[in-house]
Amino acid sequence: MSKTADLPASNFILRNAFWRNRLLLSLVSLQIACASAVSLYVGRSFLDSSTQVLLGISARLLCFMFANFILWRLGVAIFVVKPKKPIQWMLQDLRTKLTDVEKAPDALISFVSIVALIVAYTFLKNEIHAVNSFLWDTQFAQWDRILHGGVDPWTLLRPILGSPFVTTAVNAAYHIWFPMLYIAICVACLDRRDPIRSTVFLVAFVLCWFVGGNLLATIFASVGPVYLEPFDLGTDFVPQMELLRQSHEISPVWALKVQNTLLDGYQNSGLARGISAMPSMHVASSALLAIYGFTYSRWLGWVLTAFTFVILLGSVHLAWHYAIDGYASILLVLLFWWLAKKLTARFGPET
Repeated sequence: MSKTADLPASNFILRNAFWRNRLLLSLVSLQIACASAVSLYVGRSFLDSSTQVLLGISARLLCFMFANFILWRLGVAIFVVKPKKPIQWMLQDLRTKLTDVEKAPDALISFVSIVALIVAYTFLKNEIHAVNSFLWDTQFAQWDRILHGGVDPWTLLRPILGSPFVTTAVNAAYHIWFPMLYIAICVACLDRRDPIRSTVFLVAFVLCWFVGGNLLATIFASVGPVYLEPFDLGTDFVPQMELLRQSHEISPVWALKVQNTLLDGYQNSGLARGISAMPSMHVASSALLAIYGFTYSRWLGWVLTAFTFVILLGSVHLAWHYAIDGYASILLVLLFWWLAKKLTARFGPET
């Protein structure tokens, strides 16, 4: 009798959870539909070998997120609540949170939605040049020069960032970007004290990667300064690449290895083969983190704003992007955040 009674209750909980997250689920579903359509168009399976790799990584990240959640609650017990028995308090706290009929399903749905987003994003990025073979690089490089006094922006940054050790530091910031992004996703999924704040960030995140990283990246297909010569678009940035290689001989520039891996993947249909410069997703997601940081505290927002500035400069200095890629990304993120707030106000968890 109890099992029969529990089944309708479980269905009710799930229906409510899906309804609260309908905005996020709808946007991700739209992206998956686009990926499926592109899959039919290019004649390649949406669920290819790269999908399996991404799902494996996501499963490990889910375990890592849960482990961090436990450590977070233990930290709250030890440093904030300070009960006589911290472990016992933490276990009870975990039991309460994991059985919460709203917060627990919302956290799981959010995380699974972001995993689906990443899988669809990767497939669509890999197929950009199969859908649109026209490249905007020559135009973007020209616009860069118009905006920066007739010269390429990297030449203006060279006196400031040109030291091999500074270049290594900038490249390190470029690598730190991924764990910072993952932490922000975990916080948005797990911290449900303010569900509107979490939903706005996650919706803006989806808009950023789907609209910016997939749709606009396909319309304005480009490869960036590093790949101008390999794609037979000119030799304008050969001096920049040579200087980066010289820097690497003194202090490591890991971007060079990643750039070679992507080019090899593109030429040989490897797992990592998506090449796209406009807009810069490094800059866009970093700017999104900064805005999200301000919703927690002013100091965190400013620290993440400074980080965004470093990423913007690094995207140009390391030859990944034209400066205009970063400028466009920041403007897009401001638009996406505004739109996410509007959509959440209308279709969010409390409406």
